[in-house]
Amino acid sequence: MDDQSPTFLSTLSTPPLEDHLSRYTLSPELEKLYAHPSEIIAVSSSHNSQFIASTCKSSTPENAVIRVFETRSFTQIAVLAAHSLSVVKLAWSGDDSYLVSVGRDRQWTVFDMKTWSIVRSTPKAHARIIWDVDFAPPEMGEVIITASRDKCVKFWGGGDNWSECIASVKFNDAVTACAALKEVVGGMGYVAVGLENGGTYVLGCEVGGTGWRIVMSLEEGITHAEGVTCLEWRPTMRENGKWELASCGDDCSVRIYEVEF
Repeated sequence: MDDQSPTFLSTLSTPPLEDHLSRYTLSPELEKLYAHPSEIIAVSSSHNSQFIASTCKSSTPENAVIRVFETRSFTQIAVLAAHSLSVVKLAWSGDDSYLVSVGRDRQWTVFDMKTWSIVRSTPKAHARIIWDVDFAPPEMGEVIITASRDKCVKFWGGGDNWSECIASVKFNDAVTACAALKEVVGGMGYVAVGLENGGTYVLGCEVGGTGWRIVMSLEEGITHAEGVTCLEWRPTMRENGKWELASCGDDCSVRIYEVEF
């Protein structure tokens, strides 16, 4: 078979050479974005692909900023300041109107992406570092989910612009990842949660309610042997009526689970 074929790597009977990897597995570089003074910690693009937001490792408020770039000319258009220590995770609302950030300073902040201003900032939202954050689907109301080393997942909503903690679910280990399913299924919203011990759970709540609770626990043995670092739902349900949940962990593995509600 001609080694120019895109299926060339699958035909190898030996480990690929460095030349094979560079030719068939690396995407061409389009652009470099500069501005941060230290190593990048979080990067997130808006759903409409118009913006890229990024953060870096920081021990000072001056560097604990979010830099926003637009993707037409890849130029910086905003610097969002609110945190005092490293911002470790970013998430966009479904319509890209808002960007939420969480960090080592135990704070979460929502920015209005039309005015580049702070909508809500909640210091000491958790007792320990907040590792992850996400928006619930709009059918659940304006709800933000935060996951923390203090072993809690908290849900923020109600009042004026996420001013209240409307629910909190406690686990036996640090919570390191969370991901909301972006649509309601059977009148319920769902959020996947990953723990530092590798455990993975699904929380659920009825539309219009605040009673978030554990509705599913993935079996031990198929989950990670070490901490869960990231979770993501497949955007659409499969033809067999099941959803897919992707997970990566500190055990250097990536896993894809089938979840049926």
